[in-house]
Amino acid sequence: MKRKLKLIILSVLMSSAIIAQDKSGIAGSFVDIGFGAKPVSLGGAFVGLADDVNAVVWNPAGLYNQRQTQAAFTYTSQLGLIDYHYLAASMPFDDERVVGIGLITSGDEALREWTFQGSYSQKLFFLAVGASVKLRYASFGNNGLSASDFVLFDETEITAGLANQVKGSAFGFGLDIGLLYEATESLKFGLSVRDLVGVLSWDSETSHTENLAKGKYTENVPTELIIGSSFYLTPDVLFVADYNPSLYEDVSDKLRFGAQTAIYDIVYLRGGYQYFLNEVEDEKLVLGLGVNLKSVTDMNIMIDYGYMIEDIANSQRFSLSVSL
Repeated sequence: MKRKLKLIILSVLMSSAIIAQDKSGIAGSFVDIGFGAKPVSLGGAFVGLADDVNAVVWNPAGLYNQRQTQAAFTYTSQLGLIDYHYLAASMPFDDERVVGIGLITSGDEALREWTFQGSYSQKLFFLAVGASVKLRYASFGNNGLSASDFVLFDETEITAGLANQVKGSAFGFGLDIGLLYEATESLKFGLSVRDLVGVLSWDSETSHTENLAKGKYTENVPTELIIGSSFYLTPDVLFVADYNPSLYEDVSDKLRFGAQTAIYDIVYLRGGYQYFLNEVEDEKLVLGLGVNLKSVTDMNIMIDYGYMIEDIANSQRFSLSVSL
């Protein structure tokens, strides 16, 4: 039952992406669900902080402050239906430059998506600047449906349904840019523009001779602008906030807030809230926990957990990161 529900939801998402084309500012594929348990536990307000390897996908400018080689892995069960795997790594290239990579995979044979991201950051005058190039690939309709999957339909309907199954792939690229300004040791401001340039080329087909698929077409990926800040009230108490103004008529402005308190630099308690400026009850509350194992290992190992509470279904995130 769970598998069939997953197929239905993914089919609806694919249909929305095909129908919307360039008319919608809501992404129908390669959706940014928030990657990394720590950033998400802060309510998704991470653009003005970007203080670890997760800066690769949140704000590449933040990589400049990473003086150690870092790697992190995150597993997410989005809405309890779709599995996401996220891997990120960063390494100082020299005293002035830092490079990073990210890999995101999600879905199954019905719809599987891959995003590879390469990031670069350096100091330019009083700002840390960064850029990320993304390569995207998707394949869909490879779930091998058979007549036994449609027990509620007659033979004619099953034959027509299988003939109308859409299969294909997509390939595209994107460009993100980021800025990070350190006003004081405790106060920072950041800006991230995601998919300043973003294009997806789709190629789909069916075995039906009359009801043809969309075929080959290209669409733009919606651009997203985020402005953020972070403030350490004390060395152990952190507050963050992001503002995500809408760039399209069908997208709402978003506010994100988060806070963190550290206990002996070992345990980190986090909480966050996402508020959408609309008349729909779609707010999200996030709680999180981080544990630093540096006191019991020779390496700086962090284990992070985030629990997002929302109307449709709650989601969990587990992260493991290592710094050398």
